[in-house]
Amino acid sequence: MKFIRKMTSIIAAGTILSVSAAASAESPASGDAAGSGVWTDIAGETSTSYDNLFDVILDEKYSDIWYKYCAAVMGEDNAEAAAAFLKGSISSDIYGQEAVDHIAETGAAAFDCWYINDAAQFTFNSDMTATVTLTDGSQSTHTYEYLGQYNIGDGEVLNWGGVEMPVAFPCDVYKSTDDAGEFTYFFFRDDTMAETYHIEFRYGSDLEELQGYLKGNYAYWLSAGIDDAADLHTIDNCIALFCLENLDYSERTDSSAAQASALEGTWDCDLSGWGEEYDGVEYHVTIDGNGSGATFMNGEKTSDFNAYMYDSGEKGDGIGTYVAYDLGTGEAEQAEYSLTIDENGNTVLALTNDEGTLYYTKRSSETSEDSSDENTSKGSPDTGAEGVSAVIALALGAGAALIPESAADNL
Repeated sequence: MKFIRKMTSIIAAGTILSVSAAASAESPASGDAAGSGVWTDIAGETSTSYDNLFDVILDEKYSDIWYKYCAAVMGEDNAEAAAAFLKGSISSDIYGQEAVDHIAETGAAAFDCWYINDAAQFTFNSDMTATVTLTDGSQSTHTYEYLGQYNIGDGEVLNWGGVEMPVAFPCDVYKSTDDAGEFTYFFFRDDTMAETYHIEFRYGSDLEELQGYLKGNYAYWLSAGIDDAADLHTIDNCIALFCLENLDYSERTDSSAAQASALEGTWDCDLSGWGEEYDGVEYHVTIDGNGSGATFMNGEKTSDFNAYMYDSGEKGDGIGTYVAYDLGTGEAEQAEYSLTIDENGNTVLALTNDEGTLYYTKRSSETSEDSSDENTSKGSPDTGAEGVSAVIALALGAGAALIPESAADNL
């Protein structure tokens, strides 16, 4: 996965990773069958139990989390509709030929992401065994061997909103050493709790049928799991990934732009305390009244982005949810923001996520006007250290969710 801990889109699952190698039931796409693939990361040090992801995050008690991310990007007046659409896209209760026929009739594609075959929970163990707990409470444990990597969806195309997208993606595949029925095979994507706060997988009894994504017995089904010990912060991060991966950034709503108006201005980032390699590095961002921004390093423009914000705390307390969408990479990242006034009367923006906090001070209007000429410059600045990439790594390490993977950061 990329540095941004993104959930691979289940709405259009497989469109992020498009592979050209063909795979069949007899021939894996790639991978070392003698290894263990992603299993060890999924199992953890000893074992990890996974509840169905959407059983968890679609619980009504987490509605406010869905709402704040949808409100930031789409505007508060569109938040409920956006959240409802996202939730509906992954909560279909039909798959296989029934789903194929329904989609052909209605033209509305939706995915079944629930556990099937009466599974209630999966426990994956580091010794390559898995315990399946059924809805009636009964359990069975099986040992698995790694077969290598196979593709799901080779040659298949999903029509999503009038856009045709190839859906092929690779999975690490495992087979039980005994007869495990509908739990004989597991297909795992590369998502892990450490990277994307969830896992995505398929299971069944027919290796060939499991490789069909939009056709066959398992069409339009891809389950997802989350550690049954996941805390509220992890659940928040997971919902954020899903929302920000799938919301529409193509056209900004009036309410979304109005919400970001508080960010208008030029903001200087405080890089002190990050080591000698950043001494003398000047980094700032500019944001207009509609939330359109640009980043600058040592006077050179490095990226364009859109800034979004939503007052998700007590109204007017200067605390809320911030989202940055990089126009170059199409990546989005979130942080919690606070706006305060320091002892000198300056407006200070703090952006915080898991890794830490970065602080930005708003320039006075006079200073901003004096620096307007630099806002038209372009290129890759010489930071005197490791160049742009060094400061990108810095901001990512600080966790301020400001810098897309391309070349510079989003405020």
